[in-house]
Amino acid sequence: MKPSVAEILKTEISPEKYLEAIKPFNGDFVFDHDEMMNFGEVYCSLYPESVNHGDSVQVVTGYKLVRITIIECLLAGIDIKLKPFYREMLISASGVTKFMPEVLDIAGRESTIDTYKSLDNKVKDIKSVIDTLPNSVIKERFTGGVSVFYNTLYLIKKSLNL
Repeated sequence: MKPSVAEILKTEISPEKYLEAIKPFNGDFVFDHDEMMNFGEVYCSLYPESVNHGDSVQVVTGYKLVRITIIECLLAGIDIKLKPFYREMLISASGVTKFMPEVLDIAGRESTIDTYKSLDNKVKDIKSVIDTLPNSVIKERFTGGVSVFYNTLYLIKKSLNL
């Protein structure tokens, strides 16, 4: 049985600890509509002041947790040697300029283009699931969390001259 990101979040509530707990699964975890809802419910119970936007730190934590989950999902199937570079690029768009030359040296242009296309498709697939969530704080956190990846993918595309 694949692990539940909601169950992991229950025990590893800080973004840093959550990241370390989820990384070893290499993206092989449940991340469908129901799991997004479960994850959101756990987040809302752990960070109740975020629900009414009363605590901006808790709101930002929600976006971080969602981005961590999405990044690890996106990295599924990527060569182990390249994962750290892609993780850094997806964490911060400024990493594209810093790490893309190294990715190209290791993987080559064609493989890097294939990875870009795969990431782009995965982001679109995740966004389509998010779009099915009912309007709520949960959907808002996921929508905000996934949106940053469009900018990063654009920068990757531009760095590949596509």
